[in-house]
Amino acid sequence: MMVFGNRLPKRAAEEMNQRNKIHLPFLDGIRGIAILGVFFFHSLHATFGFDNLKWNGIYRDFNVLDSFLALYPFTYGGAGVAIFFVVSGFCIHLSHQRSKDGGWLSFANRRFFRIYPPYLLALLFFFFVSPWGSFHLNSISRIHQLTTHVLAIHNFDENMFFGINPSFWSIAVEVQLYALYPLLLLLAGRLGWKRALLIVGCGEVWIRLVVAINSLASNDPVPWFIQNSPFAFWLSWSLGAYLCECSMHQRSSRIFALPFWLVLGVAFAVPFFRFTSPFTFLAFSLLTAIAIERLMTQKWTLPSNDYFRTLWAHLSLLGVISYSFYLIHQPIIELTGKVIERVLPGTFIHPLLKYSLCLAWYPLLFLFSLLLYRFIEQPSIRLGKVVWRIFTVPNARLQGLARRQR
Repeated sequence: MMVFGNRLPKRAAEEMNQRNKIHLPFLDGIRGIAILGVFFFHSLHATFGFDNLKWNGIYRDFNVLDSFLALYPFTYGGAGVAIFFVVSGFCIHLSHQRSKDGGWLSFANRRFFRIYPPYLLALLFFFFVSPWGSFHLNSISRIHQLTTHVLAIHNFDENMFFGINPSFWSIAVEVQLYALYPLLLLLAGRLGWKRALLIVGCGEVWIRLVVAINSLASNDPVPWFIQNSPFAFWLSWSLGAYLCECSMHQRSSRIFALPFWLVLGVAFAVPFFRFTSPFTFLAFSLLTAIAIERLMTQKWTLPSNDYFRTLWAHLSLLGVISYSFYLIHQPIIELTGKVIERVLPGTFIHPLLKYSLCLAWYPLLFLFSLLLYRFIEQPSIRLGKVVWRIFTVPNARLQGLARRQR
């Protein structure tokens, strides 16, 4: 960026001011809604052993327990991961554009210390600590499981995908999307954002289309290293980054001008049909981006009554600690059946009651997540800043000394 004296060019100064003005506290509330939806969704599996209806030909099979049908709306809680991806794309792009350093080493440092240390701690806990794991590395399978999770590549292998903690698959994909972010910016810089989105969109849509066609024509699933690769989620994540780009430059896009209720109807309808089901994630990602755009431009406003403000304040706090909540919640709620069997051996528990008992973990999970955020996440972020200063300040001094010597 060119500087004239101590003043920035007018257009650049306006853009920088606009970036600094972007403050969206409602994103924490949206994260809270997302993690709550995921919690409700995973509680279905802890209750019934499955979390969605099976297929009867090309349609969902509704021949299941009435209690599951009563809880069927919570199957849409899985869309919380799509919400997280869009919010992540938005925040990562905003953070990088706001960064004073702006370099990729700085970006990698921030992302590593924000994501990896809490993830590694949770990973080791659920791998080594009973009743989820054990201290023994007595098989190739367990070594492979641990190695792929440590490297965050377990999403490529069906046998590793749900290992240790089933929720961890999205952490691996997220890390890989961070690695693709420089390529996204390169495409956007060379071709423009619309063409860049077209390229990444073709990749995601193609993968989902292959999965859809294969589900009708073959009993053999598409290899997991394809259908669960970061390219299968690249457009969904990039929608958040593009929305951020539009907001920074005060531009609108036809993508986010789509009718919200129409997209909502499509998002809720596609899971019912076998051919369209693979597009559920993308549909909810688009829906999320449209909703954020509406709130950001104040086309929508949040209710101002006391009840909603209290609820939103809790959801916002939950959103702040949502990463810690996500890391620990599923293995813990999966303990519900074991706890019931130990306390009331041989006793039949109605599924609705068992689901309620799964939800009863929420206060404990909230408290644990708050502590993890306070004593693990925040110190990890501070450690990253310290590490960055240690390695960059001496280099900056050496460069300054070299310039003076010239």
